[in-house]
Amino acid sequence: MHRSLRNVILSAVVATIIQSVWAQPAVYELNLVYIFDAPKPEFIFVIGNSGFRTVGSLEKFIALLPAGTTLRWSPGCERFGGEPLLSSPDEMARFQAFCRDHKINFVLVPSG
Repeated sequence: MHRSLRNVILSAVVATIIQSVWAQPAVYELNLVYIFDAPKPEFIFVIGNSGFRTVGSLEKFIALLPAGTTLRWSPGCERFGGEPLLSSPDEMARFQAFCRDHKINFVLVPSG
């Protein structure tokens, strides 16, 4: 086989493999980290190695994720009070709607 034709075929095969791997929707774990160094607890959302101080900044990140991505959150049942999203059913409903609007599969694992 001619070298340039072989390179074209090899490039096409590699591109197909990369597309099929990237086409798989990602699954991210969301965590809420409590910070107790301040007079009152502070909270940071964490996905992987990225932290977000507000729901708004978390939503900016989520808006960049590809459609079909799963965001899984298992916050547990222990609360200190004032946790973002968890302390307000209305805020949680709005966040869930935001995820739906951006075609993100938000999975809230109830504690129990």
